[in-house]
Amino acid sequence: MKRIILILLLVAVASARTARGQGNTPSGAWGFVNTRYDTRSSVSIYTGYGWHSVFAMGGVLHNPRTGNAEILGGAGVVFKSWPHAVHWLAFATARMGNDSYAQVYWLPTVRVGGVTVRANAKWTIPYEGSAPSKFTVSPLSVSHSLNRQLAAGVAVDMVVAEHNRGSAGVGPEVRLRLPGAVLVGDALYDITAHGARQRVFLSLVF
Repeated sequence: MKRIILILLLVAVASARTARGQGNTPSGAWGFVNTRYDTRSSVSIYTGYGWHSVFAMGGVLHNPRTGNAEILGGAGVVFKSWPHAVHWLAFATARMGNDSYAQVYWLPTVRVGGVTVRANAKWTIPYEGSAPSKFTVSPLSVSHSLNRQLAAGVAVDMVVAEHNRGSAGVGPEVRLRLPGAVLVGDALYDITAHGARQRVFLSLVF
């Protein structure tokens, strides 16, 4: 699984051109790749291709602790609600083992001056199997631009699951803009479980 994720990432990096980023509405034909490594959760990769404001997507998530893998596919749109607020909204179906569920993704980005607020929200609704309904914000971040390449701020994680105790974490975030990509690092402290976790994102839009 890790080899598959690495191969897909290398292909995406090799083919990436000028990044439009999550904060802009795309035009023409475009694609994206988003990978994530979490020291206490899953390794994941999402990829998709779009035309103007609509796109199709697929993803693979792997949890090294349990060995479980999730496969998903879906479609979405990118739109502006006002000049400095861009939203990615997607609907997907996913399967992990004997569980199947629908997923709704909402990724808003709002910029006010040098401050940017971002969120990655996911609502999971099971329709086959015993998996619980779950709402995740991973993360909600507020960052300030230090220069054209670097931004820093605070990230917050929240998980609410049916019949389970929720969790929350908070910590610093650093964002580095690279040619054709954005690299993000979080260092979170889990308030509910009293533990630390580190996470790295790499996002490309080409």
